[in-house]
Amino acid sequence: MISPDLLSSATRTRLSSQLGFATSMTESMIETAEKLMGLNLQAAKASLDMTLGSAQQLMGTKDPHDFMQVSSNQLQPHADIVMTYVRHLYSIASGTHRQWARITQDQVNESSHEIASMLDKLGSGAPEGSQNSISLLKTAIDNAASGYSQITQTTQDAIEQLESGINAASTAPTTMTSKSNGRAKK
Repeated sequence: MISPDLLSSATRTRLSSQLGFATSMTESMIETAEKLMGLNLQAAKASLDMTLGSAQQLMGTKDPHDFMQVSSNQLQPHADIVMTYVRHLYSIASGTHRQWARITQDQVNESSHEIASMLDKLGSGAPEGSQNSISLLKTAIDNAASGYSQITQTTQDAIEQLESGINAASTAPTTMTSKSNGRAKK
């Protein structure tokens, strides 16, 4: 028989745990929003500075050939700014994902322990022969927690592969532009 005290205690523990989880996730979301706002402000400032500098250089050209040369030389710095922005954006997103995965994993682990503890308390007062059912429930909970851990690890591995792809892609335009500029100078 489940006692009212056991239910009340389990309910308080669960609510406290859920409040802690919600608080952690909210703090993480606010931190991420702050990072995104900072990144966007930096990008806007860099873009404005670059645009003003580019406009001044273009206004100082004297002929169409010089204009084309100056404007083609400005492509690489603009591409670099975009790639830097993408790398920082990805870094923020990936850090947020890792933080949320950790918070969620902690919540899953805590919930598993709480449920196992409650099942132990229930098992101590349960009728003879019900131990197998309680043991089966505990095993199912452990398996669910392990499955969640495996899914989290697989997702993290996929994110790391994506990150290496982004890093490789971010260096490719620089290499290609450098090579094409080298050919144009000859």
